[in-house]
Amino acid sequence: MHDRSEQEIRSRLAASGESATTIAVAVRRLRHFRYLDDRRFALGVAEQAMRRGYGSEYVRAQLEHKAVAEHVIEQALHASFEDEAELARRALTRQFPEQPRQPAERAKAARFLLRRGFPEAVVFAILDEAC
Repeated sequence: MHDRSEQEIRSRLAASGESATTIAVAVRRLRHFRYLDDRRFALGVAEQAMRRGYGSEYVRAQLEHKAVAEHVIEQALHASFEDEAELARRALTRQFPEQPRQPAERAKAARFLLRRGFPEAVVFAILDEAC
C-alpha cells in the first residue's frame, strides 16, 4: 500500500458515488488514524524522485497535480532538496560520463536536466562549471 494525497482519496470516493458527507467523515477518520497525511505523502514523493534522479521542479509538478497544498509542497522541497546541484551533477554524470564541452552537447545536457525537473538556475550553473 502506498500513500495518497487527500485530494486523491476525495476524488476516488466521489467517483465511486459517495456523498460529500461520507467523504468528509472518511477523510477525517483517515487523518485521525494517520492513514492520510499530505506532509508524509509529499516527503515520500520527493524522496522517491531524488532516488530516481529527478529535481525539485518535477516533484513540484507531481504534487501540484495531486492537489497538495503549496505550503506542504514547499516544506517537502526544502527538506528534501538541500543540495540539488549535487543531485543534478550525479544525474548528468550518469547520462554523460564525459563532460559536455561543445555547444550542441551542452544544449543536449541542459535539455536532459530540465526534463528531469531541475531548475534552470541549477542547470546553467552546473553547465557553466563544465567550461
